[in-house]
Amino acid sequence: MKLREFQAKEIFRRFGLVIPEGTVVESAEGAGQAAAAIGGSVVIKPQLGVKGRGKVGGILFADSPVEAVEAARRLLGAEIKGEVVERLLVEARVDIAEELYAAVAIDHTAKLPVLVASRCGGVDIEDVARNRPEDVLKRPVSMLDGPSANDLAAVAEVLGQDGAEALASLYRVFADHDAEIVEVNPLVRTTGGELMAVDAVLNIDEDAVYRHPELDGYRTAMPAEDPIVEQARARSWTYIPLDGDIAILSSGAGLTMAILDLMNRAGGAAANFLDTAQIDADGIFDAFVLLSKARPAKALLVNIFAGLNRCDHLAEGITRALREAPPGIPVVVRMIGNRDQEGFRILRAAGVEPIAGIEQAIHEVVRVAGGA
Repeated sequence: MKLREFQAKEIFRRFGLVIPEGTVVESAEGAGQAAAAIGGSVVIKPQLGVKGRGKVGGILFADSPVEAVEAARRLLGAEIKGEVVERLLVEARVDIAEELYAAVAIDHTAKLPVLVASRCGGVDIEDVARNRPEDVLKRPVSMLDGPSANDLAAVAEVLGQDGAEALASLYRVFADHDAEIVEVNPLVRTTGGELMAVDAVLNIDEDAVYRHPELDGYRTAMPAEDPIVEQARARSWTYIPLDGDIAILSSGAGLTMAILDLMNRAGGAAANFLDTAQIDADGIFDAFVLLSKARPAKALLVNIFAGLNRCDHLAEGITRALREAPPGIPVVVRMIGNRDQEGFRILRAAGVEPIAGIEQAIHEVVRVAGGA
């Protein structure tokens, strides 16, 4: 769950970080009113789920309410990195003396949270870490105990004592919200010497969101990054969009990952995959309908490995989908498991020749996709 900047800043403020004065608006007139209330120069920032908006001209400045209205009109409705701008944060412009970087993230190799600090804020920290690793402090910390005094002392050498205190606050945000990453880039020191978070990133582990009902309002305030992802999640399914041209409907994340590897080896590439777990005839029909809303593919691989599921019921759902919501592309069905022979008969009656072997099915769907 990727919170928008203004939402992350609301949380950061509650944990003691200093945030510029700002207002969220959805109209150009609202931007002018916000600028007038703030007084002085303002920065106008689209509230999006993507990063790097500044690099493509997505952050504008205004020295008056009139300029704020003009800037907002340029931004609202524009598309930035595939997202349409619907909401703006109008914020007081800060006189910056120094730009720093501070974050807490998960180190999946070490299986620990890691504090990240650098004096090189305001730029791509990945590039700095790659080209000048000595300029980025990475300090793994105990999941149980959090940052130690030694950890924060090391951070203070990079960010100063106030920066270490800010990063300690970010760690509390991270731990209290089951976050995957908490980031401020840049964390600035103003010409008056105040440390301030002028940007904010807070991504929360999707599997832990249920533990945070206080965030429900944040999700409803955000447009869905991908409506299909949201619709799948509502069914406790997982939908992942990819860059290839073969759609995959399967169950079980491990098996689906194996399919992706085998498909790549066979020369194919997945356009997406929908992991449905346990479903019945109605469920597989609904899955076909959901996939029909995705970016068009050249073929569809349906993988059924039935244990608690029943192949005959799923075959009935597939034939209904082919009849009532035909995907318009070749469909390859791999089916094995509980009542598979009954399922074979149902599919054959509908003109579909089922395949029992997974590698054979993958080679077939790659073949038909190539000839689509």
